[in-house]
Amino acid sequence: MHHRLIRAVLFATTLVFLATPRRADADLLRRVFGDNVPAGAPAPVPPATPPAPTTPPTTADDLATWAGTPTVTSLPALLEATVATTPSLASAKFDIQIAEAQLEQTRGRDDWRIQAQVAGSRATGGVFSGFTLESARTINGSVDVFRALPTGGTVNLHAETSYQNTKLASVPATNEQWFDAVSASITQPLLRGYGGAFYERNERRARVVRDASILGRRLAAIQAVQTVVSAYWDLVLVERQLAITQQSLDLARERLRVTTLGANGGKIARAEIPAVEQIIATREEDVLASELAILDRSIALRRAAGMPIGSGQLGLRVATDLEIAESSPTLNALLERAFQASPELAQLEKQTQIDTIDIEVTENGLLPQLDAAITLGPTGQDPSFSTAMKNMVTFDQFSIAGSLTFSHTIGNRAVRGRATEQRLIRERRRVTAFDLRAQIGQTMARAVAQLELAKRRVGLSRRAIALANQNIQIETDRFNLGKSTNFDVLN
Repeated sequence: MHHRLIRAVLFATTLVFLATPRRADADLLRRVFGDNVPAGAPAPVPPATPPAPTTPPTTADDLATWAGTPTVTSLPALLEATVATTPSLASAKFDIQIAEAQLEQTRGRDDWRIQAQVAGSRATGGVFSGFTLESARTINGSVDVFRALPTGGTVNLHAETSYQNTKLASVPATNEQWFDAVSASITQPLLRGYGGAFYERNERRARVVRDASILGRRLAAIQAVQTVVSAYWDLVLVERQLAITQQSLDLARERLRVTTLGANGGKIARAEIPAVEQIIATREEDVLASELAILDRSIALRRAAGMPIGSGQLGLRVATDLEIAESSPTLNALLERAFQASPELAQLEKQTQIDTIDIEVTENGLLPQLDAAITLGPTGQDPSFSTAMKNMVTFDQFSIAGSLTFSHTIGNRAVRGRATEQRLIRERRRVTAFDLRAQIGQTMARAVAQLELAKRRVGLSRRAIALANQNIQIETDRFNLGKSTNFDVLN
């Protein structure tokens, strides 16, 4: 119904445009017959003074020159151009590439990270262990290599060395001390944040988003193809309408020729000629309106297919056999195929999977935090750097440390509310999917019904055309017998 309304508005606009008087074509009969104005038409009144030079008006020939030679094309060629140039498909392709990049970002959890630090300090004055401090220098360097574990924890390899030089005012000797250490530590959540599902949550979510982007490109392709196919058949329709209108005009011109011969021979009254001329003028207006409609549909098809639009690149011509296929698809088979191939339903399913992942992560936050950590490794300490390193390498000094950290929010209303919200969003998507399936079923049922109706209308139209041809022949015979008029024959 929406397309019919648009077509009616465009046709009415065209008629208004064609009915608007032109400076050079205000006289309808003069436009049709040129200088040979039929008898009974008022003679033009010459102007009192010569008119000022004006820009030549736009004629049908000027319009054809501006539009250029129509490009002959076909539906496969149009669809190929659509796939290559449609902005929506190009944008959907970028969406997929963006989703792929986001998926690659999530794999950064498997990367090893290195962190190094060097620090130093110097102080003078003050008191150290009850003694007056003359100066103190400290230099420290450390390196950490760490990464996340598939269980949700982290592992850290740590190495450090430090040098301390302390000089007291009351003691002439200088106190030097080297400290070296190498350790490995593991921190593992036992409740909140534990497990591979939590560890892979971002990658799982990004992978589903990537799949949804692929479905989005498929949806964009379907919509682009639908637009091109619809615009293509609109152009076919107006081309066929032009052919019918042209045949009607040829019939009227033939009646004018026959009537003129009969009037010249005295068999037909000359009063029959103006009626034919009026019909010719009306049908020439119809032909011009159809040509303008073809140009309008050609521009719309170029826009849908991503073809260039400009001066000399406007018109299109298509040649299509309108034979009716004998296949009669069943509604159940079409419904099953539509449900399986619908990108909208598949996108809703992917969004539901994303909601499920978000719910799992949020509900994991309801658990208390209970993290276990353990650190172990050799150390070495001595006034000599070499001795301190030897003590560390020979494991003369070894240290082990462990900890258990607990944390919990009583009530946890924020997390509970968020989890409830996400569950409701998921249920709403399922309701939307159910409604979408109903819409697809309704659309397919209507399409099958309209297809069957169109087949029957084609049969009725063929019968109506045959009867119309018989009626034209009958009216022509009555006209030859003087019992009918040209108006009856041509209408």
